[in-house]
Amino acid sequence: MYKLAIFDMAGTTVNDRDEVYRVLRASVEREGAAFSDETFQEYMGTEKHWAIGRLLSVGGIDVTDEIHERAWQWFREELARTYTEQPPEPIPGIEEIFKQLRSRGVKVALTTGFSREITDLILSAMGWDKGMIDASAAGDEVSAGRPEPLLIQRVMNELDITDTSEVISSGDTQADVLSAQRAGVTSVGVLTGHLTSEQFAEYGADHVLSSAAEITTLLD
Repeated sequence: MYKLAIFDMAGTTVNDRDEVYRVLRASVEREGAAFSDETFQEYMGTEKHWAIGRLLSVGGIDVTDEIHERAWQWFREELARTYTEQPPEPIPGIEEIFKQLRSRGVKVALTTGFSREITDLILSAMGWDKGMIDASAAGDEVSAGRPEPLLIQRVMNELDITDTSEVISSGDTQADVLSAQRAGVTSVGVLTGHLTSEQFAEYGADHVLSSAAEITTLLD
């Protein structure tokens, strides 16, 4: 019996039209970084400040604190501008699923590679900061983001859940699956991002769903 359902945000519960990845890539490419689509995909779902530093490095940039901070500040400002002008929207059906889960006594938590300021911007824009979820953890609130398990562990601690068998975690990236595996909870890959069922199977996801809005099929 699951007591906690954890979800990623962008690409899993939130449709942001891939703006976060457009802005993330632009933040390092404007500094001269160059890399393949496959390399970039490895950093989807990870904490964004860390991802910028890694993408600059693998993109051939001799990274200094100044360059890293400049790219990070541009990312923050551009994403905030984009989300303010065109707010993200809920993945179809996900709000009803949140309500169903909570009516069954299953707590709902969100984890994300976004900083808290961007997380709160999204939650406020969609009205999810008014009782739609039970907890959230942002990338800058832990010492290491995905694929490490600390985001999952943070919301488990906040909601006083210690048994990992009672937790199921869904996301649209490899980092989401790895994070769930390292936390020892049930991992679910969802196909609303950029990965295929075959890729999630390769990563060892426990389940694969077309959308996180289908999560109750696993509870039933």
